Amino acid sequence: MRRPKILICGLALALAVVTTASAETWKGKDLEIKWHDAAWHWGPFHVQPQLVISNAGVDSNIFFSPNQPVKDYTITAGPAATVYLPIHRKFVLSAYGSPQYLWYSETKTERTWNYYFKGAAQLSLKNIFFSLEGVYSDARQRWNTEIDIRPRQKEAGYGGSALVKLAWKTSFSLGYRSVKYNYESIVYGDNFDVREKLNRQESYANLSFFYQASTQRRFFLDFEYGKYEFEFATQAAIGDAQSGAAYAGLEFSQLGRRVRGRIRIGYKSYDVRAADGPDYQGIVGDSQLWIRLAKPFVVRASYIRNVQFSLWYNNPYYVESHPGAGVSLYLLRFLRLDYDYSIGRNRYPEVGGGGPDVKRSDEYSIHSGGVYFRIRKTVGLGFIASWWARNSNLDAEDDKRTFFGLNLTYDF
Repeated sequence: MRRPKILICGLALALAVVTTASAETWKGKDLEIKWHDAAWHWGPFHVQPQLVISNAGVDSNIFFSPNQPVKDYTITAGPAATVYLPIHRKFVLSAYGSPQYLWYSETKTERTWNYYFKGAAQLSLKNIFFSLEGVYSDARQRWNTEIDIRPRQKEAGYGGSALVKLAWKTSFSLGYRSVKYNYESIVYGDNFDVREKLNRQESYANLSFFYQASTQRRFFLDFEYGKYEFEFATQAAIGDAQSGAAYAGLEFSQLGRRVRGRIRIGYKSYDVRAADGPDYQGIVGDSQLWIRLAKPFVVRASYIRNVQFSLWYNNPYYVESHPGAGVSLYLLRFLRLDYDYSIGRNRYPEVGGGGPDVKRSDEYSIHSGGVYFRIRKTVGLGFIASWWARNSNLDAEDDKRTFFGLNLTYDF
C-alpha cells in the first residue's frame, strides 16, 4: 500500500502551509460552523460538552440467552466533550473524548469503563480541505447481531483525506484509513475464541466525487477498495480478503430543518483469498434519513446491508440486511413521542453447527418506543421501552429481550 502512505505524508506536509484565503469547500464551512457554535469558549479553545446517559433501566436478558436469561438493572453514563483549537481560522485541531462507565446491579463481572477518543488536524484553504485523523477506543459491548456476549475490543486507527473544489459546484476527494482491531481472549459458545477469530487489520482507499446541488443537498459517487488481514494464521487462511465497491447517493446537511441524513446505496465485490472461499457480490447500503413532514411530525428511515465478520465455525463472514422506519410526534414544545420498528436478516455462506447440510439463517425484529421531555433547547430526557427477538433456523440461537428505562438525547 505504498500510494496511501505517500498520500498521508503529503497531507502532513500540507498542514504546515500558511494561507490568508477564506474557507470555501463544504467541509471547511461545516467545520467552521461546528467550532463557532460550540457552547463554551475558553481563550482560544471552543468546547462542546455533553453528558452520556443511555440504557439506564432494567434488561430482561443481558446475555441474549435463549435458555437461561439473566435479568439485571444497568446504566451507561459518563462525560463527553469535543474541543476545537482554531489557528488563524484555517488550521483547526479537534479532539473528542468520552470515558463511560457501564454498570450492572447484580452481574458485577460486566461492570467496566469504556473509553472513546478521536482527534483531527484539519487545514481549510480556499479550494482545498486537508484532514489527518486518528481514533482509539477500548470498550466492552455487544458489537453486532451475531455476538451475544460483550468481548472487550480495542480499536486503533488513522487516516487522511484531501477534498478539492472544482468548478460548477463539483469537488472530489481522495482518502485512506487503516484500523487495527484487538479483542480479549474469551471463548464464545464453547467453540470459538473471539481473539483468534476476529483480531484483524482493515484498510480502505476511497475516491469520491461530489456535486453541491444546494447548501442543503449534495450528490456523490464513491469508489472504495478494502483490504482485510487477520492476525492469526488459522483465521487468515479462511478470512483474509479484499473488496471493491461503488456507491451513489445523496447527502443532506445535518443542520437542515426539513431533511437530514443521507442515502448511500452501492454494489460490493468481496473476494476471500482462499481458493475455495465463499465470495460475495451484491447490493450494499448505509442510509439514514430524517424528514419533517409537518411542524409536529417527523418520519425516519434507514437501510443497512453489508458483509460482517463472523465467529460462526468456518464462516469468514455473514451478510446482514437491516431496514427500519420510525416516527416522532411533537405533542407540545417540550413533549415528543417516538416509535421505531426494524427488521433484520443474517445469511451465512458456510455450513456449521446445525447438521451436515444446514447453513445458519437468522431473522430478527426490534420494536422501540419513547416519551421524551425537553430539558434544554436540543436536549431531551426519554423514557423508553424496546422489544428484541431473533428467530433462527438453529433452535439454540433463538432469543428474546425487553428493556425499560431512560436515556438522554441531544437531538430533540
